[in-house]
Amino acid sequence: MLWHEQSWPKIGQLNKHTPVVIPLGSCEQHGHHMPLFVDTIQVTEVAKRVEVNLADQILLMPTFWLGSSHHHKDFPGTISVVPSLYSQIIKSITRRVLEAGFDRVLFLNGHGGNEVPGAQALTELVAEYDDADAASLAFASWWRLARTGIAPEKHGMTTPFVSHACEYETSMMLFLRSDLVDMGRVRLAPPVMDNQWFHSEGTGSSKVSIYHRFARLTAPGNMGRADQATAPKGESLINAVVEQITVFLTDFATWPQLPAVGPE
Repeated sequence: MLWHEQSWPKIGQLNKHTPVVIPLGSCEQHGHHMPLFVDTIQVTEVAKRVEVNLADQILLMPTFWLGSSHHHKDFPGTISVVPSLYSQIIKSITRRVLEAGFDRVLFLNGHGGNEVPGAQALTELVAEYDDADAASLAFASWWRLARTGIAPEKHGMTTPFVSHACEYETSMMLFLRSDLVDMGRVRLAPPVMDNQWFHSEGTGSSKVSIYHRFARLTAPGNMGRADQATAPKGESLINAVVEQITVFLTDFATWPQLPAVGPE
């Protein structure tokens, strides 16, 4: 079901244990070869396909396209709000959903920069409000939620992890919107740092987090091997992501609400 196509009486009558899914995107640079709306296009399409699979078992909101992308601000075209404001927006959205009576929410994230302020928002909410603490509030980026499904060996990927405007994202865009991808404009740039502690193109392989804006990490704005991207890889990835998220939401809908068991 689509949240925005319901009337307010219908929203009031729905089962309040129905998971509410809120996709999160961004409008930021994605190298020379892809458009600013990559994250929003991808997460929106994934969410739509999940909703088709689950029909009346979930409530899907419109994608919130404005992200926390100030780390891309040196590249023209990026539109962003600072992390502290983004946290306040996520808190406000969540409060409205809880006030409508729903008790389980999934923020389905499509942009890495939204992760920290999103986690901050939900952490603050459960600390401040009993109704938030009693609910099940989930925040997950698609590449983390579908980690096992997008293992590189399952899709013929030449690179081991998702980075930015990389083989994974470019493949997905070639499948979803090839008209917006110009493979002739792909520019490759090696990682600016790769040692036993930190890899500048993938936090998943780093032991420490180092904070820089993207202009210090990549000259063209993209990372990885976008030149290895293909539409068939993208289709395979999209299908795997949709399958994994569908499985999660089916299970999430059955989770019991946890009663307070302490302090004792």
